[in-house]
Amino acid sequence: MVLAGLAVLAAACASRGGAPTPLTGAEAEAFFAGLNGVWELDESSFTGPFKFQLQKDQTEVLQFETLEEARQVSERMAQESIQRTIAALKPIMEVWLQEPNTLILRVDEERMIYVPTPGRSMEIPMSGEWISWQDPEGQSVRARVSWDGDRLALERRVGSHGQVRSVLDIVDGRLRISRALRVPRMSTPAPRFILMYDRERGGE
Repeated sequence: MVLAGLAVLAAACASRGGAPTPLTGAEAEAFFAGLNGVWELDESSFTGPFKFQLQKDQTEVLQFETLEEARQVSERMAQESIQRTIAALKPIMEVWLQEPNTLILRVDEERMIYVPTPGRSMEIPMSGEWISWQDPEGQSVRARVSWDGDRLALERRVGSHGQVRSVLDIVDGRLRISRALRVPRMSTPAPRFILMYDRERGGE
C-alpha cells in the first residue's frame, strides 16, 4: 500500500463503544441475517486518495553558529521525524486501508467470524473481549466487537500505534464498511475510508 503523501499527527482520541448488549430471539436472528454471507468488493467505492499533515514535536534546545546551519539541521531533523513517523504508522495504516476482495461474515449471539481474502481470519467473541495475536512482523494485534449505536463495529489495534474502527451496516442490500483511524497525537480526524460490498452471486 503506497503511503506517499502520508503525514499526520497531534492529539489522541479515546476509543468509544463497549461490550455488545446481547440480542436474543427473532431480533437477533433478523439483525445478524443481514450481515451473514459472502461479500464481493465494489472497487468503485474507494474513497481515497488521502492526505495528512505532520506536526513535529520538538522539545530539545539546540544552538547554532549561523542561520544557515540552523536551517540545515532543522530540515534534516524534520525529514528524520517524518520517516520515523511513517515507519511507526505503517502497520495501522495497512489495517485502515485494507481492501479484502472477498469477505465472509458469520455473526450470531456468541461470536463474529470475519474472513477477509486475502487476510487473517478472526473469530471474535460478542462479549466485547479483546483477542490478541502477533502479525508476521512481530507486531502485537488486538481486536474486539463493539456497538456503534445499533450497528456492529470491529475494532483493531496494532501495538501502540493506533486503532481502526470499522462500522458494518447494510444499505440497500449492500454491506457498507466505514473505517475510522485514530493514532497518537492526531490533530484532526483522518477522513473515513468507506468500502461497499455486494453479495457474491451464487453465495450464501
